[in-house]
Amino acid sequence: MAENISADQAIAILMADDEDDVDTDSDMRSIDEYSEDDMSSDYADSDHSITSSDDTDVGPAVVMRGRPVPRGRGPRMRGGRGRAVGRGRNASPVGSPRRGRAPRRVPRGAAARRGAAARRGGGHHVWTDVAEDPPDFIFSEIPGLKIQMPDDASPFDFFELFITPPIIDMMVTEMNKYAISEINKNRPLTRSSRMHAWYNTNAVEMKKFLALMIQLGPNNKPTLEHYWSSNVLYKNTLFGGVMSRNRFQLMLRFWHFVDNEAHHDDRLYKIRPLVDHFNDTMKNIYYPTKKLCLDESMVLWRGRLLFRQYIKNKRHKYGVKFYELCESRGMIIKIAIYTGAGFIEDNEGLGLTAAIVLELMKDYLDKGHVLYTDNYYNSVGLTKHLTQHSTYLCGTLRFDRTENPKDVINRKLKKGEIEWKRSESVVVCKWKDKRNVLTISNMHRVEMVDVTNRNGKIQNKPNIIGDYNMGMSGIDTSDQMLSYYSSLRKTLRWYKKIGLHIIEMCIINSHIMYKDKTGKNMSLLEFRDSLTVSLLGDAYTALQEKGDPLPPAPAGAAFHYLDVLPASEKKANRAKRCVVCANAQVRKETRYYCPVCPQRPSLCVVNCFKAYHE
Repeated sequence: MAENISADQAIAILMADDEDDVDTDSDMRSIDEYSEDDMSSDYADSDHSITSSDDTDVGPAVVMRGRPVPRGRGPRMRGGRGRAVGRGRNASPVGSPRRGRAPRRVPRGAAARRGAAARRGGGHHVWTDVAEDPPDFIFSEIPGLKIQMPDDASPFDFFELFITPPIIDMMVTEMNKYAISEINKNRPLTRSSRMHAWYNTNAVEMKKFLALMIQLGPNNKPTLEHYWSSNVLYKNTLFGGVMSRNRFQLMLRFWHFVDNEAHHDDRLYKIRPLVDHFNDTMKNIYYPTKKLCLDESMVLWRGRLLFRQYIKNKRHKYGVKFYELCESRGMIIKIAIYTGAGFIEDNEGLGLTAAIVLELMKDYLDKGHVLYTDNYYNSVGLTKHLTQHSTYLCGTLRFDRTENPKDVINRKLKKGEIEWKRSESVVVCKWKDKRNVLTISNMHRVEMVDVTNRNGKIQNKPNIIGDYNMGMSGIDTSDQMLSYYSSLRKTLRWYKKIGLHIIEMCIINSHIMYKDKTGKNMSLLEFRDSLTVSLLGDAYTALQEKGDPLPPAPAGAAFHYLDVLPASEKKANRAKRCVVCANAQVRKETRYYCPVCPQRPSLCVVNCFKAYHE
């Protein structure tokens, strides 16, 4: 005679039969694991039929997999309210989980297929240990610039390939438009508001603004105001000579890239013109080398932002996440910015991470490229898909990917041992060093090779790992170069920081292109300085010619005295703030200074001259 079971147990068995991909042995408790109290608490009947709530017999039980299962008019399995199981207020509808037990999600669609593939061990792929040579894909393109540049081209000529005159004009137009909008929105303005002094900018002033933004990095100071400080500890004649502090802060306040009045569903609409311009420019003027790498990079941002991310092993753990396709030497080929789930469509059904790879590689498939990625992106399905598009892939692999060969995953290895399996052209290799390392490739025949590390130590490793370590350095090189002389500063508006970061990407790429074309080994700092001089134009020449407006102190002067400030180009009768009055927080100007003092301070005739020298 069959055992008496509860309704919940019968329902679980029915659901397991309905879902072919669900493994009841692993995902549900067996019937033998239930106690006698579990089996008898719901029903007090001694026979093996399940009755309805009005005690009407609905027929004998049918034995399936050795367990009695009800048939006839019973509780509904899905939908509807079902019947109550249990007694009193603790009763719950049939089909719902019992009190204290969490419901188990039934996988559907792609998740169900992946789960079924995992239980079968490697999915629909046939794995073998027969060694074969990898496919032979020919790299069919010529890397380098697609446009003609003169051999004596200047750094600014290469920078202008990215920040073109139309981009400058776009910034001018949007800045003027946004300034008017903000001023009207904040009316009536306070008496001390800087917005009273706003007037429309132009392309020449915009270039000066960008030049000063570039110089924020090499001339790093505590705050923005320190760049205009007259204190000898911080004094810098460049910033004050090019633009006043208030004017620079106004332009920074209204720096904008798009019209806010248009309706936008894109979360990146405030910087979308710059992102698209960067990707289109790189596609039109440059073709990358054979070896590429793909990884994410972070731009620090700790403020409120819907798509702010956290990556614990990055230098900046919180911020905006960039997906970047790079060359191994740091040239950034294409970027995508994460804005939330579904920001890239998974048209191939391989998952979101694979969709990111295919989106960034869209223009470079079927060309024979080698792509290096880490375990966040890699899978057997993606590798086979890239093989169909004549593209190599090499990288690390997560152990929990559903299509992995189970023989490789479950094999216990000693240090230095390897285990691998092949499915068509895809090789999955496991190597034990200090810990297990799992790799995947469609470009290798697995061999152990001697690899020399940065300390000169030789170690025997699989050739997949040696090639991966060499090819995956592009993102790190790019991040390292971007960290040098970075102009990024704390701001309340995220899009300005991202916009400046994209401009610095343009500087890095133009620097690499300049060195390739001219053969000159110009440092990044010299390159940035050259860009600053070109952007300033006549303003830089005027600063050089201006020099020190005050004559040198008389040699051998025995006593201090006052003299009249010499005339400048713009003012015949110059006046400057008195340093003694300024220290007393009194704004008072004078036409006299002491030519003997090293500081040559401006001083009032009455009281201040005596007070200063005492």
